[in-house]
Amino acid sequence: MLSLPRRTATGWFVVSMMGATACAAANAGEQGPAIPDGRSETTVYLIRHGEKASDTEENPDLSARGRARAESLAVQLRDSGVNVIITSDLKRTIETAAPLAKARHIRPKVFAIGSSVDNHVKQIADEVMKHHGATVLIVGHNNTVGKIVQRLGGGNIGDICTDEYSNLIIMSIAKGRAPQILLESYGVPDPEQLGTNRCTRLRDR
Repeated sequence: MLSLPRRTATGWFVVSMMGATACAAANAGEQGPAIPDGRSETTVYLIRHGEKASDTEENPDLSARGRARAESLAVQLRDSGVNVIITSDLKRTIETAAPLAKARHIRPKVFAIGSSVDNHVKQIADEVMKHHGATVLIVGHNNTVGKIVQRLGGGNIGDICTDEYSNLIIMSIAKGRAPQILLESYGVPDPEQLGTNRCTRLRDR
């Protein structure tokens, strides 16, 4: 059974976001919101990209549903204090991050997947650890989000189901303690699974 409590807010989440948001608002500019000085923890939001327009194209855009999900993410995290955004080099992750990046005046850091998913995951985790005290959004894929969580010390949650898009994983990383992890959601709920060959969704693990 996966231990990912689902809550609207916790003490660490509320306090850290209030401080980060105030500082970020004061320092926003062309380079994006500044990372607060003296913040003892790093907050990481991890999501899978929104729904894509094609399952057969190599690098498809988001579908209308996916674009709506991206917009809902921007609304939900607009005041969250996000000051670093990381995506893969595929259009669906870049397009998912775009509305929030625009709202927060952030230029996303783009990491190519290339020939090695494990190397891609390592690059992203290493980038997160360069920004101690930041609030980071990572937009990944169903086969990278879980690996990034694990690489950041959050345990093995496995891959996300191929029909699963609404998860919003929140990690709090601080020196001297194990990362804390919460499972929220964003955008419209995922459709009900039909048939017998079902993948166990993250919230049910």
